[in-house]
Parts: sequence; structure tokens; C-alpha cells
Amino acid sequence: MEANQLYAAGRDITYSEYPTKFVWKDDTREWRPRKQGFSIGRISHVPPSCGEDYYLRILLNVQKGCTSFKDILTVKEVTYSTFKDACCALGLLEDDKEFVDAIKEASFWGSGEYLRRLFVVLLMSNNMSNPEVVWDKCWQELSDDILYRQRRRLDYPGLNLTDDQKKNLALAEIENMLQNNGRSLHNFVSIPYPSDIVVEDVGQRLIVEELNYDRNEMSEYLDQCLSSITDEQRHAYDKIINTVYGNKGGFFFLYGYGGTGKTFVWKTLSASIQSRGDIVLNVASSGIAELLLPRGRTAHSRFKVPIPITEDSTCNIKHNNPHAKLLIKAKLIIWDEAPMMSKWCYEALDKCLRDILRFTPGYDSSLPFGGKVVVLGGDFRQILPVIPRASRQDVISATINSSYL
Repeated sequence: MEANQLYAAGRDITYSEYPTKFVWKDDTREWRPRKQGFSIGRISHVPPSCGEDYYLRILLNVQKGCTSFKDILTVKEVTYSTFKDACCALGLLEDDKEFVDAIKEASFWGSGEYLRRLFVVLLMSNNMSNPEVVWDKCWQELSDDILYRQRRRLDYPGLNLTDDQKKNLALAEIENMLQNNGRSLHNFVSIPYPSDIVVEDVGQRLIVEELNYDRNEMSEYLDQCLSSITDEQRHAYDKIINTVYGNKGGFFFLYGYGGTGKTFVWKTLSASIQSRGDIVLNVASSGIAELLLPRGRTAHSRFKVPIPITEDSTCNIKHNNPHAKLLIKAKLIIWDEAPMMSKWCYEALDKCLRDILRFTPGYDSSLPFGGKVVVLGGDFRQILPVIPRASRQDVISATINSSYL
């Protein structure tokens, strides 16, 4: 913008074309007219989820000779308040008609809840240019079952709702679905947030679901397990339970080949913690293994481990994510079939838990996973991490025992 104020040659080219006529000087941090040659310019990629930054990037490829942000926002002598509005005025965004048609077509055979889930998928995919327009045109279909649901919920068959009330209730349902996926309507500022309605605390609901068991029944099952436990299993059980309730923090690996009773130890540990009214999270590296665990889930599902994973990856769980509340509340994490997963999966969880727990009383930066007790288990003689076209050394270096943990 400063260069355009100084040099007339830059007023008929876009920002991405600037290197063809100008050279960037790092020492003085300014553009200077190019004396010879040329260079191809490019603008760093910005995903649609970045909102206004994404629309600014689009405009920088179109608007010419801008000397201020006002010039970027001005289209045909009209200055718009947002970069997105300016993109719309230039016809750079689609009209989302296909998404409106998709929702209206699905309304002939799909329920209101199904349509809201479809709308959430479209929101999270960042494919809609103007999600508020899609909402305005389809809110009746998206709230089609709201009146019926409220009548059932309140046991009041004669209940009537205004259009604004239906909209608010439908938006609250959409917000709950988004929160389940780590997002919120706050990420889509153009869509109104539900007013005068208490949106469900998804994090608290996840905790309640994990606590939905009979403590007396768990105590009876624990007594049965302890009556038949072996000395080696008892040693592992005592060591882990004492660490959990000693608030010491710890990281363990229970190693044993098939048939030595690792799953039995997982069930005993789970029963012990649940009999005290606490939460234990059982996960496994594969869908088959998780079926053997109490309330088992795959690690990717529970911890939002990214695919593909790299050395710098972290789990997609932030401080305001409902799953973060569950991780904070959990007393123990059990991860079965650990050798078959890349060490980066555990390092991603380590970074995630350190980030989430750093403001909690039990946080300890010197311990793995920020002080949360984590137990891994498995057999290194079974399947190791599968890495396409990798050498034997690459596979060995990807295993958990090659990790800094």
C-alpha cells in the first residue's frame, strides 16, 4: 500500500503480481522498482475456515492499486464493511443455491434432525460462501420438528411457538451438534447465536455419560476380579491404583503376550476406579481391541488424533472443547494395543494434555502427559506400526519405545 502511494507502476497490478515489477528489500522492509528480470509471486495459502483472512486473500488477487484497506473494501465506489461482502459484490463467491436445493430436497424424506446434521456438515466443510443466506432460506425445514419435540419434552400437546422461538430452538440444536465436533456458531459470526436459550453443556454431558454406572455393581465385580487375580497382575494393579490416588502422576507400560491377562487387568482397574465414582477412559488402537474394553473407544475417536499424523501434530482438543472437560475429569487413561501405533500419536496426546491441564491443580510439567496417569499395554511381538514403503529401521524408530516419552 505504501509502495502504491510512491510508485505509479504498482497501481495497475495486483499484490500477487508485484514481484514482476518490484523487489522486496528485507533490510529496509519495502518494495523497490525492479531494474532487471522478473519473479513469480504467490500468496500463502489460507483455508476458508480462517474467515476474513481467506476473503482478504481472494481480494488481493483481484483488487489493483490499493493504497489502503479502504481501497480493498471498495467495489464500484461502494465501500463494504467486510472483505466477504466485497467478494460477494465482485461476484467472486458462489450463491450457495446448490446447498439450499440439497436441504430442501432432503426435507421431502429426511427428518428435521437429519437436516440439521446435514447443515452442520456443510458448515464444518466450509463449502458455503454465505451460510447465513442458506439458514435464512431453509430455517423452516431445519426447524420442522421443533414444535413436536417441545410438545413431547414439556408434555404439553397444546403448546404453540412463534417463528423466532422455533429459530432459537433450532439454532440451539445446531450449536450442540457443532460443540460435539469441537466447533461453535461463534465460528460463523454471520449466523445468529441462539438467544434466551441455555445451550447444552456438551462437556458436562460427556462426563455424566461416563459416570452412568452402578457403583455397587462395580464394587461387586471388583471383588470377583481381586479374588482370582495373579501375583503379577496384583503387583501391576496395586502400582497403578496407588499412583492414581496418590496424585503422583505416572506413565506405565503393561507388557505381555496374548493370553497373559492384560484385558483382565484393564477391567479390574476400571472397576476399581468406577467403584469410587471416578472416570477411567479405555481406548485401543484398533476397533476390534476396543470391543473388549469396558466402555471402550478407539484412540482416534476419543482423543481426536489427526490422520495422517506427523511429528508436529497435536490432538484436535482445545481448552473450550467439551472433550477437554472429560480429559480433565478422568482419573486414568488406558490405551491397549499400543505397539501398533506410531509414537507420534502418544506424543500428540502428551502435547494436548499438557496444554489442557496446565491451569488445573494437578498439573506437573516435569511429568509425561502433564501428570495425568496413562497406562499403555500390548505385545511388541505382534503388529508394529504400518508405514508404507518404510525400511525396518523406519518401523522400529516409529514405535513407542523410540519416543521421548
